[in-house]
Amino acid sequence: MNADQVIKSLSFLQRNTDFIELHEGEGLKIDLRYASTNNFVGHDMYGPFRQAFLHKIAAAKLSDAFRLLRKAHPRYGFIVYDALRPRSVQRVLWDHVKGTDGENYIANPDNGSLHNFGFAVDLSVLDEHGRELDMGAGYDDFRPIAQPRMEAQFLEQGMLTHQHINNRMVLRQAMEAAGFIQLAHEWWHYDALPKAEV
Repeated sequence: MNADQVIKSLSFLQRNTDFIELHEGEGLKIDLRYASTNNFVGHDMYGPFRQAFLHKIAAAKLSDAFRLLRKAHPRYGFIVYDALRPRSVQRVLWDHVKGTDGENYIANPDNGSLHNFGFAVDLSVLDEHGRELDMGAGYDDFRPIAQPRMEAQFLEQGMLTHQHINNRMVLRQAMEAAGFIQLAHEWWHYDALPKAEV
């Protein structure tokens, strides 16, 4: 994103009461992967856009999910990898994967992703020591092993362990109980509402 786009996007989000900025605190860490080089493209696509925003509906559900996580695991927390994603970044991601197997994991920017509207969040779980739980596949791992719908198959093949599945379920149970919808091919991605509603 260029500086003008960043200023315009931040100004819009900060004055619009429909969006809530997420802040780090006890049990919540913000690690926007596309604002770093630690992502599948290998470079920072967010520039000075360092804040994590969600639509207020999604933010309220995330707060509920955090409460439910803490009820089940009092010393666990969330780490947020991505929240509202500017459409200009969506275009960069799409151009990087277009025509590859990764195309199934990135929404075409012409149609948009729920991330572009602040209704999707990518996240994982931190244990009592602040370490990410091992999910058997990392964030933005475009292999089938990252797909929740294929967990039983990979468990049977020995490529996922019961601990990997249990760790994924810690996240899934909290998020789904709060009203989020799990994306079928990414263990880390949750939508606050169906796309048709958004």
